[in-house]
Amino acid sequence: MGIFENILLALEGLKANKMRALLTMLGIIIGISSVIAISTLGQIMEAYVIDIFDQQGGASNVGFSIRQKEDSARKYLYYEDFITVDMVEDVQERFAEDIDAVALSVDTLSGKIRLRREEKDVTIYGVNDGYIYQAMQELTCGRYITPDDCEKTRNVAVISDKQAEAIFGSQRAAIGKTISVQVDYGRYGSGLLTDFTVIGVYKYKLPAFLSSMMDVDSWNNEVYVPYTTQIRIMGGDESFYYFYIKIKSGTDPDKFSKQVCDYLNNSYYRDNDSYEVYSQTAQSQMEMTSQVLGIVSLVISIIAAISLLVGGIGVMNIMLVSVTERTREIGVRKALGAPNSAIRTQFIVESIVICLIGGIIGIALGFGFGNIAGAIVGTYAAPKLSTVALAVGFSLAVGVFFGFYPANRAAKLDPIEALRYEWSICTICLSCVDRYGKFC
Repeated sequence: MGIFENILLALEGLKANKMRALLTMLGIIIGISSVIAISTLGQIMEAYVIDIFDQQGGASNVGFSIRQKEDSARKYLYYEDFITVDMVEDVQERFAEDIDAVALSVDTLSGKIRLRREEKDVTIYGVNDGYIYQAMQELTCGRYITPDDCEKTRNVAVISDKQAEAIFGSQRAAIGKTISVQVDYGRYGSGLLTDFTVIGVYKYKLPAFLSSMMDVDSWNNEVYVPYTTQIRIMGGDESFYYFYIKIKSGTDPDKFSKQVCDYLNNSYYRDNDSYEVYSQTAQSQMEMTSQVLGIVSLVISIIAAISLLVGGIGVMNIMLVSVTERTREIGVRKALGAPNSAIRTQFIVESIVICLIGGIIGIALGFGFGNIAGAIVGTYAAPKLSTVALAVGFSLAVGVFFGFYPANRAAKLDPIEALRYEWSICTICLSCVDRYGKFC
């Protein structure tokens, strides 16, 4: 009997026992669909992260921050450890040919705005004029924060379109009007009421998957003010833990970031034995994020593969039952001259067919779950072809591995004993029993 005939025979057997075949495939289906869905979700998250970086300037943004040196024993930051405005201005002047804008921001403040009979939470960001490029915000009316606003520590604010419409009825009506924010943090204590004049309105953007989980139809909580104004309210100094630079097109981010770090460390941190400046490009951040997502996907895939192992054991179990049920058939075939290899091939092919059909169903379900996740996130991606090939190959390997023992057992049956064999179902435990009452 050829391979094609064995496949047809296996399909006929599955058709005759549909429910049993489906239950046998269940572990394979769950395992394969989980692996494919996880792979698809990983691709979607990677595409989403790339989209986030593109919205924030992509490869043109380079971040600079301070970190503790490896051989440092000091655990606390002093004033001289932070990045100052003079350092940033020095860098901006020295590397002016490669810089489009410099983005500065300080620690955020929490507060509340009274809106009719209720209070709305807001988060106040102290920023400079270059922050709009780092945040990639689009102004709908008015203007953004200027260097003059920062220099004179003006109480001005840029609010979102949703805030403007909720408070003043329209975006244009908000320009020049005053909002009163009850600040919850600062040297003046909790509850300080501070007035800000609205000078601009920006278009608020939120990723699609967050929009489905958060109520942002009428409000969002981001308000931008000059960083000097926020420092005055907080009672701090003009020092920063980090800053961003938007580089010009054609500038190599890695080379530029190294030059800036070397300059700052040699000029300002040479005598600092505890802290130094380091950089992160968008590419390095994307690589780190992709690496983390890859590790998470791998761990979850390993867990999902356990169900494949369970499914393989289920296949072996049902194939052993199939051998028991068809003992007389095997005896007839061997009595007619069928070699052991033909019997072995028949049952291995049947096991492979079960796993392969389960794998195909699992791949289809995995694609379906992945598309549902893509619809929620708003980003679509297909799983890697290598993952699909691995899933199919693994299902075939499961079929061969777990089908070999039952097939080998069937091939080694004595034809005379097989022809004399009779089996029935025990009425107590519904297990197979032979003619002598022994469990199979």
